[in-house]
Amino acid sequence: MKAKQKLYQMNNRSGLAANGFRKARTRTLIQLGGLIEKAGLLDAIGLIPGSDLQKDPLKQPLALSLLGALLEIKQDLQTDQVSLEMWKLKAQEFLNEGNKILGDFSREDEKG
Repeated sequence: MKAKQKLYQMNNRSGLAANGFRKARTRTLIQLGGLIEKAGLLDAIGLIPGSDLQKDPLKQPLALSLLGALLEIKQDLQTDQVSLEMWKLKAQEFLNEGNKILGDFSREDEKG
C-alpha cells in the first residue's frame, strides 16, 4: 500500500492527477507495443496484431513466450550482462537503415 501512496504523491507533485496519469501510462504502453511490433517480435513468434492474447487459447502460449523473452531482458539488465548504450546504437543503426518509426527517430543529417 505504501508504494501506491508514494506513486500517487509523486504523480500529484508532477501535476499528473489520477486521470492524467492513466492517460500518460496508456500512451507509454501503446508506444512500447509499437516498438515491440517495429522490432519484429510479433512476427518472430507468430502473433498477429489485433489478436486477443487473453481470450484466444491458441495465442496464450505465444504471449507467454514473449513475456518470457522480456523477463530475460529484465534479468540481463539487473545483472549488468547487457549495455543500454549498445542497444541504443543497434536501434539507431536499425532506424538509419530506413526502418524509421517516427520522424523524431530519424537521423539528424536527414533533417533540414
